[in-house]
Amino acid sequence: MTIRVREAGSITVLDVEGRVDINASEFIEVVGRVLKNNKTKILCNFENVELVDYSGLSILAIAYKNVVNHNGIMKFYKVGLHVKELFRIVHMDKLFYCHDNEEEALKYFDDKTLDSCNRPLRRRFKRLEINITAAFKPAQVTGKEVQEYSGKVLNISGAGLFIYASHLFPVRTQLKLEISLPNELVPLEMDGMVIWMADKSLQSDCYPGMGVQFIDVDSEKQKELLEFIDKNITHRSER
Repeated sequence: MTIRVREAGSITVLDVEGRVDINASEFIEVVGRVLKNNKTKILCNFENVELVDYSGLSILAIAYKNVVNHNGIMKFYKVGLHVKELFRIVHMDKLFYCHDNEEEALKYFDDKTLDSCNRPLRRRFKRLEINITAAFKPAQVTGKEVQEYSGKVLNISGAGLFIYASHLFPVRTQLKLEISLPNELVPLEMDGMVIWMADKSLQSDCYPGMGVQFIDVDSEKQKELLEFIDKNITHRSER
């Protein structure tokens, strides 16, 4: 993989070439350097990307999450149909906005529309740092007893959570989750899908761990979770 960094006004464009796979951690590093320079509008040109595999999805998810945590925006353009289909399969097409060309994408970053675009993004990723327990097991195993595992939830949002655990499942594995919220007698049951894995060399403080996105979310359960997150974020900010 090679990445060329250039500026288009206030927007940083990353011209990515090659394969986004397990050897593409440079993408995370480049995005991190851009953010350290207080550049929070990032546009990725995928015209010359040959392939994105499931390891590459984890890399994109880590970089994307870093951008969002800096109140930034990351978009993509000229994304191949096979890559778009992969985004759709793992339910990341709702996160990774893909434009047809650079001119169209740059207009999206216009200052007049940035706030309205960014506000729902921030709400989607409102995240609570926490230390609670979650039990998990694969959802699509039939004909035999399924072993259940447990781990520590290090952060959680309305869209998903990060689990620190010794036993992990591969990207795209669908899981049944039981999240033990404080002061609740019955765990919150959710369905999820593994969308990225922590990298030991890049995230040693939370390795081994996996990022899980909620899928097929029941509205009442999501409401309960969002109320819990809002309540605890509010209480922390008042201290």
